[in-house]
Amino acid sequence: MENKIKGVIDWYSTEESYAYMPEATNNGLKLWEKEVVQEHFQDKSYILDIGCGMGREAFALYDMGHKIAAVDISEPIIMNAIKLAVQSGRKIDFSIINGLDLPFNNNTFDAVIIWAQTFGLLYGEKNKKHMLNECKRVLKTNGILSFSAHEREFEEKNYPQYLDGNKFWAYKECYWEVLSMDELSSFAENAGLKVLNCQQGQVYKPEDGTIIHCVCRK
Repeated sequence: MENKIKGVIDWYSTEESYAYMPEATNNGLKLWEKEVVQEHFQDKSYILDIGCGMGREAFALYDMGHKIAAVDISEPIIMNAIKLAVQSGRKIDFSIINGLDLPFNNNTFDAVIIWAQTFGLLYGEKNKKHMLNECKRVLKTNGILSFSAHEREFEEKNYPQYLDGNKFWAYKECYWEVLSMDELSSFAENAGLKVLNCQQGQVYKPEDGTIIHCVCRK
């Protein structure tokens, strides 16, 4: 693991960082996430959710009939996700795991998701390349990888006050690296993945703005 993401681990271990998450778990999938699932995921897929938080995506996907393994670097967040899963009777395998080093066998999952712009928290090209290579390793042949990022052009236009170069400081303690669609595609292609599409995606409503996301096949 690159030491540069230690600050991410520290931030997401504070109660301030995840105070909103329990309520957000009831929000369901975002519009672009629903489109990815409908267009690219097979029924009853085995899905790895990297950077799962308290389980918003994992719970929604489970309710759609998929089997989920969900991982996050934050111990308090995972412990809360496990509690929510038990309370709701959902059988989801939540684990405290750094997504840069996945303890899963080759060819395990039908799909891997890195949503909530977690890809931008993997500071530096080395971490991003390593993550995508790990995703490719654990995917079955023809498996699907979907990952998202904050778009540089969108943030420059709408939130320049929070930008410092390629760093988007949504929180003062933690930033996301912003990317272009071409950069997102290039990371996937360099990992030997076939890019099916790379585009902007809507969140819940127009005023939420957009993100960019890439769907790839092993």
